[in-house]
Amino acid sequence: MEAKKWTGIILAGGLSRRMGTDKALLELNGSTVLNHIVNTMKPGVSRIVAAAGPNEAIYSAMGYEGIECVQDEYPGKGPLAGLHAALSASNTDWNLVCACDMPLLQPSFFNGMKRLALQDETYHVIIPHVDGRIHPLAGVYHRRILPELEHCLIHDRLRVIRWLEEMECRYVETDELEQVGIEQAARQLSNMNTPEQLDYIKAQARLQDSGGPPSGR
Repeated sequence: MEAKKWTGIILAGGLSRRMGTDKALLELNGSTVLNHIVNTMKPGVSRIVAAAGPNEAIYSAMGYEGIECVQDEYPGKGPLAGLHAALSASNTDWNLVCACDMPLLQPSFFNGMKRLALQDETYHVIIPHVDGRIHPLAGVYHRRILPELEHCLIHDRLRVIRWLEEMECRYVETDELEQVGIEQAARQLSNMNTPEQLDYIKAQARLQDSGGPPSGR
């Protein structure tokens, strides 16, 4: 599982309408959410690409160390456009993908997803399915999917779950995640789209930093 064979992708180009401000730049325990995700992902990859969409100039100007920002080739077409831009910029076959609103993910999540990918290379997309919910923006993607992804963008087929079904991706349940060392998957995959969800994330992050309940590290 050499890091040099993997690229980290952070999808950070959303408009954050429900939050009312850029989620990636929110403060979390003395840093930004984006920095938390970068630091968590960094040990498992050789390079991190942020699909920044309309925020590309802002992130670049702020000089975030260790990430490269890319703009969408198909602007205004949602997370699939961000994924396409980042995969196009990737220089590795395998890629770890994470949305910018999941700061509770731990290195164990990314390490476990890499193990799953290498156990069975039949699938080009591997996604968690936890507590009845699919998490398409936290998983493993192979660059081989780029032609199909671009076809969807050209024809405005932008529903992520439908595209995944067409790709015959592998959905991984909680027990399989635990087998590769990913504990408390539901907690790790918690996202923040509203101020109320942000409050929960901040509380959980404080517990994590203080050595509270185990987080699957």
